[in-house]
Amino acid sequence: MKRIINIYNQHKNSIQFYLRKTMENFRPSSSDSKDIRRVFESEKSAEVIYVVNASFIQSTPSFGRNYIDENRDGTDKSFYFKWVSFADESIHISNPYLHHVTGLPTLTAVKQDNDRYLVADFDMLKLLEELRLIEHNSAFEKVNGFVMGMGGLLLGIVSVFLILYGAYIFFSMLISPHSGEVIMHEIFTSIISITIGLAIYDLAKTLIENEVLFKTFNYGNDLQNKTLSKFLTSIIIALSIESLMAVFKIVLDDYSKLINAFYLIIGVTLLIVGTGIYNQLSAKAK
Repeated sequence: MKRIINIYNQHKNSIQFYLRKTMENFRPSSSDSKDIRRVFESEKSAEVIYVVNASFIQSTPSFGRNYIDENRDGTDKSFYFKWVSFADESIHISNPYLHHVTGLPTLTAVKQDNDRYLVADFDMLKLLEELRLIEHNSAFEKVNGFVMGMGGLLLGIVSVFLILYGAYIFFSMLISPHSGEVIMHEIFTSIISITIGLAIYDLAKTLIENEVLFKTFNYGNDLQNKTLSKFLTSIIIALSIESLMAVFKIVLDDYSKLINAFYLIIGVTLLIVGTGIYNQLSAKAK
């Protein structure tokens, strides 16, 4: 949505000029379904069209490209026409909005035609594609959605396995008697497994939500930045726990290996600093 709005704002005059010319050239001889729906033959981006009379009452069904909604016939449209003005232009073009039927970004064009108004809704994505302002391939989008969905599903399965494995280690430690060192090792291993599992689950959820179920056309870096930041945070937590466990094991075993734990802690610290710098630069860029 954000990307589409940005492109629309950059080419607003050209897009509105095209829509006005389209509505000017569209002159149905009657309000019959056959005459009104001729707009779909020439305009791939047109989605819905209907007629409103002089009293701002919808006088025809809402004609979609593949459907007819007769429930809209007789609907009072006076509220919407409060925002319609023909003072400057003979054809009014609305601001972008999400259509209540398709859920896609839409522009509405209103043409005053004698004692009636022709109202047409245009899909912005198809409109920008038709004007060669954006490249969009439906087949590729379907393949991309399938691949992303499968990848997200597999990541979700892996995350659930890690969480269950962490729970299994923890409950096994409770049931079977172990020494103090083994108990601490099992607890840390359980925490690391669950933490990494939650991080992977969050990544899988983000993929499925934004690329499959509720896909938007916002290809900006904001979503990627948040996802990467959350994933890195989970990894830092897991490595911090691993560092603590390494220190604990070295203190009980051999102090000469403490330098290895120190290197691990330095690595975690650098990762924290790097993540902080990345978040700061991303915020400045935004």
